[in-house]
Amino acid sequence: MKDKQDETADANTGLHGHRPALQVICLGSGGGPSEEDVTGFLVRSIASDWAKGSLLAVDAGSHLAPITRILERDFPSVSGGGLGNGKGVNGSTPELRQSLARASLSPSPEDEEIVKPEPTVLAKGPFAGLKFPNESARANALHVIRNYVNTYLITHPHLDHLSGFAINTAAFHATSRPKTLAALPSTVDAVKQHIFNDVIWPNLSDEDGGVGFVTFQRLKEGGDAMVGEGEGRGYIDVSDGLGVRAFKISHGVCTKSPPSHHHRGSIAGISDLQPPHNGSFHGEPASMTRTVSMSQNSVYSAPGTPGLTPRQSFYTPQQPSPRMAAADANSCVVDSTAFFVRDTESHREVLMFGDVEPDSISLSPRTLAVWKEAAHKIAHGLLGGIFIECSYDDSQADAFLFGHLNPRHLIAELQTLAYLVQQAKHTVLQEKGAKKRKRSGPNGSDVARHAISESDRKRSRSLASRGVLARDQRRGSVPDQSMPDAGAMPPSRLETETSSESLDQVQLAHLEPVSPKAVQAKPLPHPAAGIPSKQGGTGAGDAGVGRGDGGGGGVADPPLTGIKVVIIHIKDTMKDGPHVRDNVLAQLRDYEEVLEREGQGLGCEFVVARSGENYWF
Repeated sequence: MKDKQDETADANTGLHGHRPALQVICLGSGGGPSEEDVTGFLVRSIASDWAKGSLLAVDAGSHLAPITRILERDFPSVSGGGLGNGKGVNGSTPELRQSLARASLSPSPEDEEIVKPEPTVLAKGPFAGLKFPNESARANALHVIRNYVNTYLITHPHLDHLSGFAINTAAFHATSRPKTLAALPSTVDAVKQHIFNDVIWPNLSDEDGGVGFVTFQRLKEGGDAMVGEGEGRGYIDVSDGLGVRAFKISHGVCTKSPPSHHHRGSIAGISDLQPPHNGSFHGEPASMTRTVSMSQNSVYSAPGTPGLTPRQSFYTPQQPSPRMAAADANSCVVDSTAFFVRDTESHREVLMFGDVEPDSISLSPRTLAVWKEAAHKIAHGLLGGIFIECSYDDSQADAFLFGHLNPRHLIAELQTLAYLVQQAKHTVLQEKGAKKRKRSGPNGSDVARHAISESDRKRSRSLASRGVLARDQRRGSVPDQSMPDAGAMPPSRLETETSSESLDQVQLAHLEPVSPKAVQAKPLPHPAAGIPSKQGGTGAGDAGVGRGDGGGGGVADPPLTGIKVVIIHIKDTMKDGPHVRDNVLAQLRDYEEVLEREGQGLGCEFVVARSGENYWF
């Protein structure tokens, strides 16, 4: 069994050409309106070797139905019904079984043994290596979710991420233990209140007198500092061989009228709009406090992450915006989640986003914290893939994004990530150089002492930056119950913090909205382009990391080289002509071509997810 599984894995390459450690199976890749292909994934650690409970479901808008559809390639859809390939997995046909039945009304044990199918191990496809005991696709699909899927990791409680799970609970009655729904407390509370309430759906949970088919696991935002150690600190085990850390992100605004209404974890117009207690954002003077525009009120905006613009902020009006006052009075933030999913054996990870809006037009920008975490992991070669939504193509104006991304905003967000990766790689090189100087210098020498003091100085700046990030995150949300501040997380030995001093140097370029037709004529500047470094060079070529600038010193790989960006949640227009996913992919690649010509390419691979495909990291 393992040999066939290994052959499949060998046909794919994981992070930087290494043998893959994680497999992600796409069950649903769309964002509606068709109900058969909405967000749903299965993730497993390859080291688990298809152990019971080894599959982690990440969202389940579509779930059992696509598993059945995938298995119909190898099994008939109805056992003995002549559909599919017309044969059972052991090669017996309906005619053979009818002949045996005519030969004896009471078949002998030997006859029963002949008719009973032998377990089948698939040699190809997403479920290659898994042992299937049944003849039909539907019976084997049920076998998969009853025996191999124990935990459902839900990003947010919208129906296109949850409906498959709710409907499929009817199949959980024969399992030996409750299925686990793992999510941030706000999502768990919403599912309890609005799904398992004996009105929309029976209370099949094990709380409030329910039946007990489902139990809840409430995750702490940013991870649990009391769990794990070293590089694995903060990760919560949710499945065999897999741990997760959850980060809250923003998914637009809800327009239900106040004062009584606000989502758990978000109070619009109060902490989200005020600077930290020291009166500044990342060292910015209080007079430069930004005002963030709402997507529902702004037709055009500047894509990017405003949290990285302390010197030249896109949003630095001299007085509060009238739109912001309206947002304060009438809106609240919709919470979603980004999950870092980690293979506990290899420590390799994938980042999986729920629905998310651009930080640049968000009432409560939170994605920057996720990019900072991702940059550290990329710099250390741990993060191989990012699953992120791009619901619309660039024809969708900001006023009608409704808490989602399109290509121009996704590219800008990835530029922010690329810049942070450059900073993280530069810090890694500095730390390696300091360690090398310390080892090569004599004991007690000035070189060794300098290396130690430099390391201590960087660490103190790192902790100061971590505190700024923690205050910035608290602006965006009220922490869930028992949730520690992200800044309180003890740093692991694999983490590398970007110092507050380096963040003060960042100047993101103003990226105006660019139409797909104009992309060839209107280059998009990179956030790090032209940023002076401490050594007098530019950020783009600093310390030989990131990308080359076309000069003499060699050309380094772009920052996101080796990262696979898998595009999910594309909304189908259901109209004649090209599918929206074709437009989205073409526009993303056009933007990357422009950046490459400018010597500022991201280096990542863009892939549009499709139901039935699987990806290796």
